[in-house]
Amino acid sequence: QSGKGGVGYILETKYGLNLPAKMREAMGYASKDVSDRTHKELLPEEIFELFKEKFEDVVDPYSIHGVHFQQINGITTQVTSTYQGETVTTEATGNGRLNAVSNALKKAYGLDYRLMTYQEHALEQSSSSRAIAYVGISDPKGELFWGAAVDPDIIRASIDALLTAINNMVNSK
Repeated sequence: QSGKGGVGYILETKYGLNLPAKMREAMGYASKDVSDRTHKELLPEEIFELFKEKFEDVVDPYSIHGVHFQQINGITTQVTSTYQGETVTTEATGNGRLNAVSNALKKAYGLDYRLMTYQEHALEQSSSSRAIAYVGISDPKGELFWGAAVDPDIIRASIDALLTAINNMVNSK
């Protein structure tokens, strides 16, 4: 299979990942780039490893060490994060947990992006299953950046996916 549809199909059927349409497109371009550089068709395992490398657990230059929520007239969060060796704790509010964390990171570091896409689904079917979250953000020019994360706690997965999207945006500059 080739192209973004083929890459999305492989990730869905072999690994249970149901990427948002625009993320499938980004993953298709990433796969094509590697395929063109190596002059070979990628195996399903290589596509999956590329997905994890590009869109999961990108924790540099920003990382998050702790998040605490309080629910009073919306969500207030306290986020402890690090950038270039300096750790700060920032408080912010939002209409939900992910929005509150996003607002805290924007406040702490002056980041400029819009949260465009958020999607999640279970990877297994049980009460202790892991979930995957996908987050897409856009920079002021409208370019999309993606992150994904897997965790038994969907809130943690969402936060980690947001962090990866932010790091992918910052690292692309």
